[in-house]
Amino acid sequence: MSAMQKAVLSEHLAERIGGRRVLAGVFLTYQFDPGFFELNVLPLLFDASLSHAPPIKLAQLEDSLRKVPHGIAVYYDRNGIVPESTPSRLDIKRIAVCHRTGVFHPKNVFLLVEDNKADKYGYHPQALIVTTLSANLTQSGWWSNVEVCHTEEIVENDSTRLRDSLIGFIDWLKKQTRHKTSDDHGPLQAIRDFLRQTRNLTQKSSSGVLRTHFYDGRTEVAGFLDEVAGNALQGLNLEIISPYFSERPDKLLQDLADRFALKEIRVYLPRDDSGKALCSPKVFENIRKTENVEWARLPDEYTRNGKDKKAKSRFVHAKVYRFFSLNLKKEYLFIGSVNFTASAHQRNGNAETAFFVDMLPGRRPEWMLQTDSRKPLEFAAELEDEGASTEGGTNLSLRFHWDTQKAEAFWDAPGPSPALTIQWQKDVLFSLAPLPSGEWTSLESSVAEELHRVLKSTSVLSVVEKNKDPALILVQEEGMHAKPSVLFDLTPEEILRYWSLLTPAQRAEFLNVRAPQLALTDEGSELLAKVDRLAIKNTFFDRFAGIFLAFGSLERTVREALPGNTRDAAYRLFGQKYDSLPNLLGKVIKASEEQTDDPIYSYVTFLCARQVVDALKRDHGDFFREQAKSVSDLEAQLDRCAVLRNRLSEQDAAEMPKFLDWFEPWFLRRAKQIHVEES
Repeated sequence: MSAMQKAVLSEHLAERIGGRRVLAGVFLTYQFDPGFFELNVLPLLFDASLSHAPPIKLAQLEDSLRKVPHGIAVYYDRNGIVPESTPSRLDIKRIAVCHRTGVFHPKNVFLLVEDNKADKYGYHPQALIVTTLSANLTQSGWWSNVEVCHTEEIVENDSTRLRDSLIGFIDWLKKQTRHKTSDDHGPLQAIRDFLRQTRNLTQKSSSGVLRTHFYDGRTEVAGFLDEVAGNALQGLNLEIISPYFSERPDKLLQDLADRFALKEIRVYLPRDDSGKALCSPKVFENIRKTENVEWARLPDEYTRNGKDKKAKSRFVHAKVYRFFSLNLKKEYLFIGSVNFTASAHQRNGNAETAFFVDMLPGRRPEWMLQTDSRKPLEFAAELEDEGASTEGGTNLSLRFHWDTQKAEAFWDAPGPSPALTIQWQKDVLFSLAPLPSGEWTSLESSVAEELHRVLKSTSVLSVVEKNKDPALILVQEEGMHAKPSVLFDLTPEEILRYWSLLTPAQRAEFLNVRAPQLALTDEGSELLAKVDRLAIKNTFFDRFAGIFLAFGSLERTVREALPGNTRDAAYRLFGQKYDSLPNLLGKVIKASEEQTDDPIYSYVTFLCARQVVDALKRDHGDFFREQAKSVSDLEAQLDRCAVLRNRLSEQDAAEMPKFLDWFEPWFLRRAKQIHVEES
């Protein structure tokens, strides 16, 4: 049998991460369901206990994402948003790729990670996890289909055959999407910088063992295999697993057979549970009549959906080319996104990726596929929506900046765009006049206002172009720290208590027990404990000691983030999330205006905020200068402290102003640490 291992895809990825901290993440896919990705794939990157209720889970993930210094990005085909997809809500870079000669078809995961435990020098060793797979970022890809993947890990300053090919692919991808991000592809660039520190191995093999090679889709498949393996593949057998075929697969088969003098070839015949072949009669006959080629099937253990023998079969979406010898201990796999189609195999076709791997079998391999001589009574050709069609979709990209309230549009095709209409749930939001090609165009304030309104509910809109079916578009959102949180509405006391919690587990429990009604009506709500909202008690914690502890924790967290993780610092100091400083200050001011607060409590809260901001500004001036607009908004909030001071002064107009004039400078002034001499 094959040396291929069976595993649950999500468990495999989590195991490879191994609890290490993710510094940057890049996902490549053709089909993309943003909501599924955020709720079911993204959590694999974090070693944290998450709620079963989606709103709370999203809030916890929002917090975890702040700890990723370079962020997470998803690159997907412009036509790849699945119709049943749910919207994106988190700070994920979403970048549509327009591939001119076919479709953007890679499926990859790139994760830059570091050890949680420092070495003896205080350094946290880093590594790059590179996975190539056949699964799209969709529910069927990660939960139900039969898929395939291979993972490599490159450690710091390593020598690897993968270095130059991965850097070349990253450079190609950046060039393809050079105008699509406002951060110069931060996550992708961090991964490239890591690879630049490694050394490229020029030798294709070592001690007779072929090194793993990365296929970047810029050469034809047969030529790549010949270049990296050459004589090693001569005279072997070949098994091919692919859900989709060209109308003339014999041409691809003949090229492989002649180039490598293959002995026998077996090709997986996709069938449904009724026995109907998922290909055209023409394809079936074409392969059946090709010399030394047979149709075959996968053993039930790979395809059955459960242990019950009567369980239905899963759709086989894997793409595998297995070269092996029945007489020698030789087995090589070419696995990734490459279907058995001309558009996937040729040079100027789809964008594809794969790994070529020497499996080093411990014994002589056997056939994995079993010959299938039953001629199907029915055929239902599966059109390769994910590999052949270049029609449909839209060349439009929309971008909204939450921090500046600006909206932009980008037309990614030669010549100006036609007139376009943007809809949500069949309601027209706005129309766009013809746009210039290849540049971001600022949109009117009325368009920005519409996007601001609708993006609180969804990020997936429809683009209507004359004489074409509506196409789905995923709006790119920038400045996400300034996007208001619609998931939680904590009181000032709850925000301060949340800041003071030390561990992720404590914060997760805090959010769980304070779940708002929104969370209690969503999926997973039956698993949550229903408790009354936190009562405000006149305890020692909830008074001044609690304020000091909370702001001390906030300052410590920001200092730990800077200078390396400006994302986390910006979220906490300038964001509009449920636990951000501006949100706290806004709630305190509102309570003061409604006179539902304790004036002294509110006043001290603002003084603590002023003290922390001033201290951080002194020590991290570059960061504050980079965030000039956000700093200006925060300063305007902090200036409202004068309103709180006036309320206190009104209680004793004769003495209170003089006391506050004395008190404020001493309060805001940081005490110097006293160093005690050793005796």
